[in-house]
Amino acid sequence: MTPTRWLIFAAVMIAASCGSCFAQTRWQRLPAPRDPQFYVPRNKLEEIDGRQETVLVRGRTWVGSMRATNGVARVEATEIHDAAGSSRVTGVVVTVTPADQREESDQIRSMIDYEEIDALVRAIDTATKASDTITKLSHFEVRYRTRGDFEILVFRQLSSGSIAAAIEVGFYDRTRLLMSIDDLIKIRWMIVQAKEKIDEMK
Repeated sequence: MTPTRWLIFAAVMIAASCGSCFAQTRWQRLPAPRDPQFYVPRNKLEEIDGRQETVLVRGRTWVGSMRATNGVARVEATEIHDAAGSSRVTGVVVTVTPADQREESDQIRSMIDYEEIDALVRAIDTATKASDTITKLSHFEVRYRTRGDFEILVFRQLSSGSIAAAIEVGFYDRTRLLMSIDDLIKIRWMIVQAKEKIDEMK
């Protein structure tokens, strides 16, 4: 083999090995797929709710429901503890029923730990006051997400230019309910009421 062919062969081998290294590095940066088999609880409510070989006692109080453009959101105060009394977790559950629901399994929920409620309420207060002044660009979006994937959004609609709101829930499948700012304020009120229900138990 001539020296020129040796150089070409060596260059091709080096490029191939570098390419596989870069591909591996990029693959490692990609987020892990949301596979139920490898699900890891994100907060206290999810952790205790998913325990196995444990007798769990669940309590809940319905606070209210809000009908949005494409579904209904239900807010409940919740308490979960084991029968032995060694663990007790409280918080809020937001359950979304899409407008095209066919079965009860189509409902999607997000769990919010008690300790997360105050920060969520403050975030809603900030988001509902959003206006064109927060950015010099033509459209804006304000988001806040809890550890359990309950997310609020306030944004300027591309089609009409008006300011709208939404909530998103779910882990494997995300569902978004579109609503007005006033509707988001109602969700805030229900979350606060749920927190007060929990405080009454103390």
